[in-house]
Amino acid sequence: MSASQIVTGPPSAASVLRAQLAGADFVHACQANTHRRGRTALQAYRDMAAGIPGWFDGLMALRNRGMRLLGMKDLGSLRAVQDTVDPLPGQRLGIFTLKSLDDDAIVLEDDDRHLRVQLALQWQGDVLEAATVVHTHNAFGRLYMLPVAPVHRLIVPHLLQKQVQAYR
Repeated sequence: MSASQIVTGPPSAASVLRAQLAGADFVHACQANTHRRGRTALQAYRDMAAGIPGWFDGLMALRNRGMRLLGMKDLGSLRAVQDTVDPLPGQRLGIFTLKSLDDDAIVLEDDDRHLRVQLALQWQGDVLEAATVVHTHNAFGRLYMLPVAPVHRLIVPHLLQKQVQAYR
């Protein structure tokens, strides 16, 4: 993998989400070589969230309005990651709840009655991997993922590419 190349596919063999793959309805991962330079997984997540384009946050706002009408929670903004110094599992970081954190990997989750989304940003040397695993709980969750999956496959590599460029 070259320094600017984004590789997409399943999560790597070393992914912290490997155990979550069984029975998943959506799996996506991207890896890129970059310069870690002491950055933690939490810093990588904050940097990625800060790079969310305005148009995508606009889509999230539209999603939130529509989902409220269906009785689902308003997730808020992807960019709104709290600047908590030492977040603990169970705390919200943007639209996700922190599940686990160490210097190399952060695992975040959103679990509701329709689906469970898990996101991990993980350093493996100078390779940064963004992996997502979704388990749908019912027909509404599967329907919800129909437009989300293709957008996810476009936005995550874009965000990772922006991050690689910023880390140079």
